[in-house]
Amino acid sequence: MRVDAGPFRTANVPIIADDMAVVYYGRMNYVDWYRRISAPFRSAIAREVIVVADKALVLFIAVAYFASIVLLFVRGEVLAAVRVVLVPAITFALITYLRDRWNTNRPYEDFDIDPIIQKDERGRSMPSRHVSSAVIIACALAWQHMDWGALAFAACAVVAFTRIVGGVHYPRDVAVGAAIALACGFLGFVIIPS
Repeated sequence: MRVDAGPFRTANVPIIADDMAVVYYGRMNYVDWYRRISAPFRSAIAREVIVVADKALVLFIAVAYFASIVLLFVRGEVLAAVRVVLVPAITFALITYLRDRWNTNRPYEDFDIDPIIQKDERGRSMPSRHVSSAVIIACALAWQHMDWGALAFAACAVVAFTRIVGGVHYPRDVAVGAAIALACGFLGFVIIPS
């Protein structure tokens, strides 16, 4: 039996994971892996914590972002406000284009799993727009104030975790989303002069 587990691609050699997880042709069985990582979050309360954390942290990041834009306008820093709007908007458009173009399946489409976060959407899994949006906003906040950025990046890590444990994204999806957003943030907030 050969299982294509997306983020676990390695050389086609039989291996055994250190915890004796089932591995086929160098690919860990995603179903077994997902069951292991999501097991601590299967109680009704833990499931709710994952769902609420996913939504609440995205809302926290969005509110902080819009507050930072308002603050820039109040201070009269119009060009900075425009940059803080444009860089994430362009990143969001790029991520949306790539999701549509690549149209990769979500874990619950490829495997018989019970995702903690229930979603009806099909395809468009990579890159994760939740994670990429959170990361580019964290970059925008860090550009304005490092402490705000640090809090936002911590929230991003939790959002990435909830998307994987929630069963709506592969680790690859959140990693690619975060990497693209970090690259766009570096380009938009560091490389391009103010």
